[in-house]
Amino acid sequence: MKNISFHTDWTFRKKGGTAVPVTLPHDATILQPRDPAAATGTGGAFHPGGYYIYEKTFLAPPEWQDQDVILRLEGVYPKAEIFLNDMPAGTVSYGYSEYDIPLCDLICGAENTLRVDVDHTDIPDSRWYAGAGIYRPVSLLIGAKAHIVPDGIRVTTRSIDPPTLQIDVEHTAGDADIRIEIFERDSQTGATEKQMVQATCRGTQAAVVPGQPSISRTQIALPDAKLWDAEHPNLYLCRATITDGSTVIDTAETTFGIRTLSWSNEGFFVNGTSVLLKGGCIHHDNGILGARTYAETEYRRVKILKKGGFNAIRSSHNPLCRYALEACDELGMYVMDEAWDMWDKKKNTGDYANRFLDHYEEDLEAMIRKDYNHPSVILYSIGNEVTEPAKPAGVAIAEKLVKKIKVLDTTRPVTAGINLTLLFLASLEHNPLEEAQKAQNSQNAGGEKDGEKGPQAQASPASAFAGMDSTAYNKMVSERGNSMTRAAAMPAADAVSTPVLDLLDIQGYNYAASRYEQEGTLHPERILVGSETYPYDLPANWEMVERLPWLIGDFMWTAWDHIGEVGIGAWGYDPEDAGFGKSYPWLLSGAGAYDILGDDTAEAGRAAVIWDAIDTPYIGVRPVNHPGTEPFHAMWRDTNAIPRWSFNSCEGNPATVEVFTKGASVELYSNNRLIGRSDVAAYRAAFETIYEPGELKAIAYDAQGCSIGESILQSADGSTQITITPEGSAKVGSLLYVNIDLTGTNGAIECNRDTLLTLDVSGAQLLAFGSANPKTAETFNTNAHSTYYGRSQAVLRIEAPEAVLSVTGEGLSPAQVRIHAE
Repeated sequence: MKNISFHTDWTFRKKGGTAVPVTLPHDATILQPRDPAAATGTGGAFHPGGYYIYEKTFLAPPEWQDQDVILRLEGVYPKAEIFLNDMPAGTVSYGYSEYDIPLCDLICGAENTLRVDVDHTDIPDSRWYAGAGIYRPVSLLIGAKAHIVPDGIRVTTRSIDPPTLQIDVEHTAGDADIRIEIFERDSQTGATEKQMVQATCRGTQAAVVPGQPSISRTQIALPDAKLWDAEHPNLYLCRATITDGSTVIDTAETTFGIRTLSWSNEGFFVNGTSVLLKGGCIHHDNGILGARTYAETEYRRVKILKKGGFNAIRSSHNPLCRYALEACDELGMYVMDEAWDMWDKKKNTGDYANRFLDHYEEDLEAMIRKDYNHPSVILYSIGNEVTEPAKPAGVAIAEKLVKKIKVLDTTRPVTAGINLTLLFLASLEHNPLEEAQKAQNSQNAGGEKDGEKGPQAQASPASAFAGMDSTAYNKMVSERGNSMTRAAAMPAADAVSTPVLDLLDIQGYNYAASRYEQEGTLHPERILVGSETYPYDLPANWEMVERLPWLIGDFMWTAWDHIGEVGIGAWGYDPEDAGFGKSYPWLLSGAGAYDILGDDTAEAGRAAVIWDAIDTPYIGVRPVNHPGTEPFHAMWRDTNAIPRWSFNSCEGNPATVEVFTKGASVELYSNNRLIGRSDVAAYRAAFETIYEPGELKAIAYDAQGCSIGESILQSADGSTQITITPEGSAKVGSLLYVNIDLTGTNGAIECNRDTLLTLDVSGAQLLAFGSANPKTAETFNTNAHSTYYGRSQAVLRIEAPEAVLSVTGEGLSPAQVRIHAE
């Protein structure tokens, strides 16, 4: 079937409001002013809800009357009704699932009007910022009545020695011949290269259900094919064509990789080779773009994470979009695709729990249909920190979910993010929703300061956490340190969690590193993955990953920062910033190893060192522009250090410098003067010094005292200026990220001269402009925003062969860049 992009010429309005033209994808939430009293609260970053109406009028050519026309909605959040010419066409029940909606019976004449009504009034509905509206791509699929159904080609690797494929084609063409062609793909450009083989599917399996599509199957050997893994992301293209003699009736294509998966308590294997998952959790939002999903954005994020040493991501806590999967295939990134954050027990009053039991089967069908040919997807997760399995009825739900997946896909293992302590607490007959709501609305003034874990850190695990669900639980954990991890080791937690864990192929443990060692004896059949962990526990966790064969990887919370869950990982310097539930105008979680602009923090630097993504020391500096003030320490972050050494007007202020390395010791120099030498513990050496502009240098030494690498940070020279740096080349119709920084004449970023900047753009549309400031009332949808520690970023959609971006700021010389597009 032909795939037609359906993104332009839409209108959008809030119910009762005036329609405005928009281009999809679109996030209705990010456009609205935030409200400190909004029911979404800290989880949704104080964004309001609403009822939104999208409309598009389009012309239907006469030939469509004899064809199938399908509307593909890749993501509409949170629920929607679809109408064509005011007639009901379909519904969206789960905001993270894909829906294919037949339109052919409702098309009338040439001009037709499509309407999508999005209901986001039942809030709070998410524990993080979800956005709202048609936030992922939309397309029309058009083809003959005899056609290959959408996503109807399934390519399965049956052997790698020699490479042998099973190809199934689902179609409505009866006993017609299906021609199969396999082509190489260029790993850099994605272009189709030489044909590898051509074959024909002859004979059609009977339709499983009368009147439903049939499946044609063939096996093909490709003795010269290259295998796919994260280090060698070799891809191929399969083209299936329905023919009637010499006449082509329909054609479909899919990209795939050739690889096998296997797992046991001896490890996880891709193509027979042991793989350790260097993982991070990510949310679906795209920072300053809100929930909007674009190919360039997803590719950029995966590329940055890959460069930083990650080889795996967990989609927390909903299915990953197609663009992200394509990027993971092309760049080499393993994926744990996760279905839901809740089952039928609410975590928020307006969440998906009410609809889960009626729709979970179609959710799994949609996820696996989307994922099947993506070699990057290696794990399916059936949920995150669900409490239902604390009781037999919940275990029965888990069993149904696992069985459903096994019917749809036998090639991939099933896991879940199981919080063993939370399951134990759920077994104590408390009201988790009530507790979660209380936590959502409370403001705790007794937060932790740097280095503290709270006065009650040694409280009994069972008594400390009675009656918690995810949000309330996280609040308690933020106040009482690592009690969650310790409590997971209790025999009672093991007993309650065992029934659901035994259903899984691979057991996902959230914050349960205390069990890793003992599981080899207590449950020797288990294969463990740290499905959610603190980033600062990576040194200890990774040592166990490398040593314990049954522990196959670690996924830190989080790899990339996100909107909502405000302040859970951000350090603050104001008394009101203490505690878990931070107040308006907090906007971001602050938990990302990379911030929302894609800039690394010291959490990312530590991971890069541990995973050998860099071979020189990583220098992180805790901000020196708050002298005499101890920061309030968020539980989901161990340091607020950044790789910068330029703080205007801060000469003489105390400075904490952290150096991460695999070396045994580190020397730190300021302007060639030795500050000190420190031994390395857990990959970190810390120094207390005084800030002075110039050069900061770290030299790492091995145990024998030999230098093994050095790194340098420079402060900004001369007067502060605006520096505009586009990322990569520009193409008309595509997105371009542009970094807009305050720097010295030497290009070093100045962290203590933040200024409100104003943009003027021609030849391009400004989609977003903002910074990584976790606590701000500024928005991302205007042409003015303040820098944060010297950095800001704009996202442009290029509309002309030449675009011009001009930037002004008070007390700064204007700057301009001309962008020449291909």
